[in-house]
Amino acid sequence: MTTILSRHQLNEYDRNGIVFPIRVLSVDEVTLFRAELDSIADKCGEGSLKRFDSLHLFFNWAHRLVTHDALLNAVEDVLGGDILIDGTLVFYKPPQDSSYVSWHQDSVYSGWHLTPSTSAWIALTASHRANGCMRVIPGSHKQGLVSHVNIRDDSNLVARGERVETVVDESKAVDVVLQPGEMSLHHSTIIHGSNANTSDQPRIGFIVRFVTNRITNRDRPLLRVRGEADCSHLSLAEPPAEIDQQTAFSAWRTFSGL
Repeated sequence: MTTILSRHQLNEYDRNGIVFPIRVLSVDEVTLFRAELDSIADKCGEGSLKRFDSLHLFFNWAHRLVTHDALLNAVEDVLGGDILIDGTLVFYKPPQDSSYVSWHQDSVYSGWHLTPSTSAWIALTASHRANGCMRVIPGSHKQGLVSHVNIRDDSNLVARGERVETVVDESKAVDVVLQPGEMSLHHSTIIHGSNANTSDQPRIGFIVRFVTNRITNRDRPLLRVRGEADCSHLSLAEPPAEIDQQTAFSAWRTFSGL
C-alpha cells in the first residue's frame, strides 16, 4: 500500500467530511481524458448533455481513469484495501450555463451511508466559484442522513431534484476549488451542491463512488478495483471490452436510454 494522504488530511476528512485538493492526474493525462470526454459530448450534441453516467463500464479510457493508481491509493487510505466502484458520473457544465446542483446528500437514495464509502470528484477542468464549483457545508456529515424533498427543475443536475428539507446556512459553505488533475474526497452524508456556470469556460468533474464489499441490495454491477473480499452477494462488472469507440458509444447510449 502506498500512502497518499497525510495524517493531517485524514483528520481533515474526518472532521470536515471532505479533503482537497489531492493531485491524482498529470497534465498529459488530463488532456487525454478531457479529449475523450469531449469526443463523446460532441457525438451527443455539444452542450446538449450535461451528465454522463457509467462511462467506466463502456470506455477503456474511463476505466483507466477510475483505476488510476494515484486515485486508488488515496481511496485506500480512507477505505482500506478492498474497494469497489458503485457508479460514476460526469457533470459537464457548458460556459454561461444555468445548470446547478441543489443542496443534498449523496446517500439519500444510494444507501452509501450504510457502508464504508467515499466519493472522488476529479477535475478535468479548473473548478472555481465563477464556473460553479462544488460547495460543501463542512462538518454536516456528522448529522447523519437528513430529510430531503424532491422538486423537479430542468436546470437541476441531480436525477430526482432532491434537496435537503431544512434551510442551509450558506454563510458556512466552502468552495471546493480545484485545478485540472486535482480531486476532492467527500463523505456520502456531507451536504453539498453547486451554482450555475457564469464563466466563459466549461466546468467538468468526473465523480467516482467507492464502496466496500459490505454494501448490499445493489441493482447494478459493481467494479472491483482492489482486494479479494467476498463479493458473492454482488454482481461484479467486467472491464470494458477492447472495441472501437463508435461501438462503445452505441452500447453506452443504449444503456443510458439516450
